[in-house]
Formats: sequence, C-alpha cells, structure tokens
Amino acid sequence: MEKHSDITLPGGATTTLHAAGTDATSAPFVLVMPAMGVPAGYYGPFVDELAQHGVAAGVADYTGQSDSRPHVGRGRDLGYTDLADGWLPAVVDAVREHHEGPVVALGHSLGGHLLAAHLAGPTPAVDAAVLIGSGTPHWRAQQGLKTLAQTQFIGLVSRLCGYWPGARLGFGGTQAVTLMREWAAFSRTGRLAPGGRDIAPGLAERSLPLLVVDLDNDTLAPPAAVDELVGLFAGADVERFTFTKSAGDPGKAVDHYSFARSPEIIGERIAAWVTGRVGERARP
Repeated sequence: MEKHSDITLPGGATTTLHAAGTDATSAPFVLVMPAMGVPAGYYGPFVDELAQHGVAAGVADYTGQSDSRPHVGRGRDLGYTDLADGWLPAVVDAVREHHEGPVVALGHSLGGHLLAAHLAGPTPAVDAAVLIGSGTPHWRAQQGLKTLAQTQFIGLVSRLCGYWPGARLGFGGTQAVTLMREWAAFSRTGRLAPGGRDIAPGLAERSLPLLVVDLDNDTLAPPAAVDELVGLFAGADVERFTFTKSAGDPGKAVDHYSFARSPEIIGERIAAWVTGRVGERARP
C-alpha cells in the first residue's frame, strides 16, 4: 500500500488516500471505511491482499483522525453526516479522478454505519457495498444492559468534555462529541438518525449489491447485531457468509480487528465477490 493522493475535505481538513493495485484502472476499486479510532495504516495488509486478487483498493483516515488534519477535539466537532456525506463523497471523487472502474465501499464496524447513512441519501457515490464486522450498537442486539450503560456513559462524558477522550480512556480513540452522542443514541434507540433524520426509510429503498461478512469470535458485531443492521438494507441484493478460523489459517484468530492484519483467504473471497458482482464496468 502506497500513498496515492492528498485530499481536501469539506471544511478545509485534509486526508491522504493510500492504495494498491491502482494500475488496473478499469477494475473495481474497493474503498475501506475504517472502524472507530482505527488508523488507515492498520488496514495496509488487507488492502494489499485485495490488490493481489484483481481489484484496486485503498483506505483513508476520517476527517480529524490519525493523519487527517486538524484533529477533532474540544471545539472541533463533526457527526455522522459530516463523514457520510462529506468525507465519503470527497474520497470517492479523488478515486474517480484516476480510476474509471466502479467503486465499492467496504465498511468495517463504524464504517458500515457511515456507509448506511450515506446510502440512505438521494445520490450515492458508490456502486456496491461490503459490510465486514459491522452491526448495530443497539443494546438489545448486543450485550444488553452492559452495552446500554457503556454507550450512554460514553455519550455523557463526550457531552461534558466537549469530545470523547478515548485515547486516554481506552476505547475508540479521540472522537468528536456529536459523532459519539449520535452513536450512543443509536445504541439506546436502535435507530440511526444523524441530525434527527432516520436513515431507515431511505436505505430501505436503495437497491445495490451488498456483501455481508460475519467474523468468527466477533464480540463487537455479534450475529444479532449484524442481522439488525443488514435488515435496514431491505432493497439490497444481499449475499452473506461467516468467516471462521477453519476457513483460513487455523493458527490465526479471526475477530473484529485481526482480519485486517491476517487477511489471507478472506481478501481473496471478498475480491472474488467484487469482481463477479461488479466487474469491470465503468459508472454510467
């Protein structure tokens, strides 16, 4: 994975797209949307593995995260809509400047929420979608009252501090207050409604190919939580599989994070779906 291009985001922030396999300009491009607090560089082995199997792939930090500048914090706020309808279209536009093939967004964890919020809007920037290790944080589909207490504590601390100090408190990295309050509300109500707009009606009408990957031993996106998130994609053409230890290297764990560092076989499986379902078709 190498630096591909610098991108100016809405509001003047910047990020960098890192990519591999970009010589194949007519092949599908898989854009990885990171989990909460996970830097783009963490996905390097996964991006490289995808590129070994006939697709181009890339990843960029969210606005205010890791290599993106300036960082979020007290006084530098953003929410789901800023990332779903600001960051994502800007990064996709940068991909399309050099790549004529279709673009497939792959949302990991929070990335899947952002992708869902984007696809609920009127003008989707991508041609197909993949969810991996991504489920609703709704407490009823997670660990019950434990999840409810944890997420509401995070929402409260974020409001009191003006941001979420996750780098110090051991969860999710430093995050913007609005994003964390919207995430906490998603956990409490089961509805993702950034800015008060419930995404469910718009997302239900969105028709596109969707691959859903469950990860073995994923305590942060258990099957019930994945089921609930996938249920919002009522109009999608869904294919789903569970990736287990036995499907890859039995000596390597497959959990919410480790797939990106040991991507053998899972990258090949995802690339095969992308190539088969999306193919080398330019966007109309």
